[in-house]
Amino acid sequence: MSDDVKYIPADTLRQMAHDALTKVGVREDVIHPVVDGLVWTSLRGIDSHGIRLLPHYVEGVKGGRLNPDPKMVFERTAAATGTLDADHTFGHAAGVEAMKHAIELARESGIGAVSVRNSSHCGALSYFAKAAAEQEMIGMAFTHATARVKSPGSSRAFFGNNPLCLVAPMRDEAPFSFDAATTSTTFNAVKAAAAAGKSLPPGLVADADGNETTDPTKAEQLLPIGDYKGFGLSMMVDILCAVLSGMPNGNKVSKMFGDPMSKKRELGQFYCALRIDAFRDIEEFKAEMQEMAERVRNEPAIDPEIRRVMVPGDPEKHCWNIRNVEGVPTSYHDYISIEKIS
Repeated sequence: MSDDVKYIPADTLRQMAHDALTKVGVREDVIHPVVDGLVWTSLRGIDSHGIRLLPHYVEGVKGGRLNPDPKMVFERTAAATGTLDADHTFGHAAGVEAMKHAIELARESGIGAVSVRNSSHCGALSYFAKAAAEQEMIGMAFTHATARVKSPGSSRAFFGNNPLCLVAPMRDEAPFSFDAATTSTTFNAVKAAAAAGKSLPPGLVADADGNETTDPTKAEQLLPIGDYKGFGLSMMVDILCAVLSGMPNGNKVSKMFGDPMSKKRELGQFYCALRIDAFRDIEEFKAEMQEMAERVRNEPAIDPEIRRVMVPGDPEKHCWNIRNVEGVPTSYHDYISIEKIS
């Protein structure tokens, strides 16, 4: 099989993804956030959560895991809070809907928080949090995941590499974006390395017995950042996303890969919007965000030719500028998989 990489324009990928989801009966208003979220993520260089997941999602619809025609129900539960039952549809559609309500609540109350239940894999959290930043708010997003994080002192995993995200507007550039899991890599990235026949750096993964390994084909667990600190962050996110929403938590969370495609994921997510002007002048906030980021970038680099000093989100902004012109690099295998279903 060829290892050639094809550079596909974003609009071409959008059309291919739209066609693929249409073929399996996904409703148009559900298709848009899924396609937009996948391509947006790929343009930012987060390939593990980008367009390469499209065949997986299509199989989820075919198998019954994902509901292509959901009846999502939002309930306002207090002045600044609400719940959303996603009816087992795509996490992308659920996240967009939840953040829309969070923003509406924040406009009225200064802050808005929405707990989501009966959701599924939602991809990159920054896709949802940026919607708040576009409304001159701070956006926050959280999701739990399959138990993959090795518990400190144990040979097994209990929590997922549950990501957390904060996005805030800046004066002169795209929003600041911190979007990270509680491990140094994701299992989607591990699978991508295995597919490419590449080994992993040390300190990232462990095998089924809890022993560290650099072989992605043997990886069964991810190592938490900062040992018990990353583990604690994973538990914190599970409290927000699972315990608060009533969804399965910890090692009871369903598997994205491995479980039958007929099994619902039953994931929970948590979205929050914070109105900046409820605290201070928005223009002053954005100017200070800009000034702080530039101070960080101007810190002395040990070797600027190898690695510049950056703030979170800088690599993604750089990648966006390149891929918007050159297209999204897609492996031969992934391109053929997408082409077959579109």
